[in-house]
Amino acid sequence: MTACATCGRRDFIYGLMTATAGVAAGATVPSRELADFFAALPAPTPADAIPDKTGAVNVRLVFAIWDDVQVKKTWPNVGFDFRPVMKNVTDALNAGVPGVKFVPGMAFDGAGAAKILDEDAKSGDVKGYLVIQMNSWPKAIAGIVKAGKPTLFCSFPYSGIGGWDVQNAAMLRRKVKDYAFMSSLDFSDTIGAARAFEALKSGTGDDFVKAATEYRLAHTPPESGIKPCEGPLDCLSPEETLAAVKGKKILSVERCDEKMKTKILKDFGIVVEDVKFDELNAAWEKVPDTLARAKVDEWKRTARKIAGVSDETLFGCAKQFYGMKEVLKAHVAVAISVNCLGGCYTGKLQAYPCLGFMELQDLGLFGTCENDIRSTTAMVVFNAMTRGRMGYISDPAIDSSRRAMVFAHCVATRKFLGPQDVPAPYEIETHSEDREGASVRALAPVNYPVTTVQFHFFGDGGKGCVLVQTGRTIGNDLDDRACRTKIVAEVTGDFEKSYGLWDLWGWHRVTFLGDFKKDVEAFAKKIGYRVVYES
Repeated sequence: MTACATCGRRDFIYGLMTATAGVAAGATVPSRELADFFAALPAPTPADAIPDKTGAVNVRLVFAIWDDVQVKKTWPNVGFDFRPVMKNVTDALNAGVPGVKFVPGMAFDGAGAAKILDEDAKSGDVKGYLVIQMNSWPKAIAGIVKAGKPTLFCSFPYSGIGGWDVQNAAMLRRKVKDYAFMSSLDFSDTIGAARAFEALKSGTGDDFVKAATEYRLAHTPPESGIKPCEGPLDCLSPEETLAAVKGKKILSVERCDEKMKTKILKDFGIVVEDVKFDELNAAWEKVPDTLARAKVDEWKRTARKIAGVSDETLFGCAKQFYGMKEVLKAHVAVAISVNCLGGCYTGKLQAYPCLGFMELQDLGLFGTCENDIRSTTAMVVFNAMTRGRMGYISDPAIDSSRRAMVFAHCVATRKFLGPQDVPAPYEIETHSEDREGASVRALAPVNYPVTTVQFHFFGDGGKGCVLVQTGRTIGNDLDDRACRTKIVAEVTGDFEKSYGLWDLWGWHRVTFLGDFKKDVEAFAKKIGYRVVYES
């Protein structure tokens, strides 16, 4: 095993292995799995490790959070107890930044932020704000920056990433004064960036921003230079791609925008057809029990691990797979996108569809989450372009400590290279955020090039845009928080661009194994879409 050449300051190794069967000769392929890169959660700090704060700069530490013990079914997961985490974070900051005194508080919206600002105005001694996004969607940061004081916005690992991505991009677009940011899965980077507040002892907000930015840039590794195991793909031409997808049908199970359906048909020739939960449930009921139980037995034989999921739950998921397959057949469709969370949480859906999505994609069909028709369209189009590669929809987390994007979701294909691929190792666990049902953790092969794409059908004055980012897989993170599958990819190109588009493009991206950036560019030109680069 050899240490990562670009990460000497980190206490982890990539575990590179020699070339394996089926991979181009001379390629270097790390292991399939990278778990426990570092301890993302700060450990308890001994009281005597926190220095005296006499004369320190006072900074309000704001945890943007729904509840101290989570009741919502969202990242990191229901029931998560933030109380010891917030104490450990506060103590670690006070120990790690001697010249600053961090005083904790909680807020989940503008009203909560206003209350904190009122309290701080009365004391008159707060010089700045450190806001840590603990859940994805609390909107405290917009209220905190109204104070007009130096503000550092950070994300908590696998917890508040989505809201951080979107709200940080909005802050950057607004060019908020005296504002700095950090998104790292290594908490030592939050401490390092927070040392910028020490500049306020005698300096200005500009000095604070300069110090925080310099830290972020200095602690974002350069590209490793490791050559991936595969070169650019031999893709279909734009004309061939359009011909291949013309007339294909996507089923939208409750909640699709009519304007989007019309645009997809016009630009790609793909039909989007509405389906109700009732039709899916009727198909579920007709699945023979013997067929479903045989699939359960297969999963129990082939999964690397099954944890927290009963045979009864697996039985319902198996029926969901066969039911979706029959609905696809009845409609002569290639893809089904389901409002899965809405259906499961309201009882309108019989079982979680995650395992069924995996099975459909093994067959070269498409099953996708959250009725995300935009991402489903990207999966269908670029699957055709790449001659069968299966896309992976995710909620990405930005990790500057590894120059990486972590593509997280509770479902994935086992056959990333297409239906003829050897199945990847996979595990079955509960759906992460709610700890219910059954979902998938699939381990993507490592040291493959990746191309991440997304459509914006109405961007660029309505003509449309396609986003593209490239990288190289470096591992699979097995952290229990947030979505089960977490594919980690080193970003190539300008990493700083990774921060900028989430407020305009949303949180979902679609990632494929393979380098086909040039083909995306040619396809965009053919259909009159503008290319937007995210790195």
